[in-house]
Amino acid sequence: MPVRRVAVAAGLVGLGLTAAPVAAAQPGPDDDIRDYPVAQGRYSTPDDFYHVFFKTPDGLFCGIGPNGGPVGCDAVPRDAPPGTDQTVVNSWAPAEYRHSGARTFTRDVDVLPVGYRLENWGATCAVEDVGVVRCETYNSHGFRLSADYGELW
Repeated sequence: MPVRRVAVAAGLVGLGLTAAPVAAAQPGPDDDIRDYPVAQGRYSTPDDFYHVFFKTPDGLFCGIGPNGGPVGCDAVPRDAPPGTDQTVVNSWAPAEYRHSGARTFTRDVDVLPVGYRLENWGATCAVEDVGVVRCETYNSHGFRLSADYGELW
């Protein structure tokens, strides 16, 4: 009798495993940040005509100007040249680190959640992961920024 109970129990466990739904991971965008959904929230200010600003979950402040730029963040990665304090790209040139001394992109706006994007007249920024923001503008110029590294193109 004990053998029969084990067999029945094993059969029930096997049935339960085959009938259980399988959780599927949601695929991320295929390297095009425009595949992310557009975030809803308070990303503009009354004093900045046609600009969009956001804060990242890890505390960076970034913004997107109209007509392709400037697009940037008041931050640089650890590997940026000494004395720089902004990562910026415009539609006519590759991204760069620069010294500004002013908080150009810092505003009191909402956090852009991971997996969402904002657009402004042809330029797009998205938070790809906690600690990673990516911005692109016309003519295939952009940057990816984290605390540890940056990529400029």
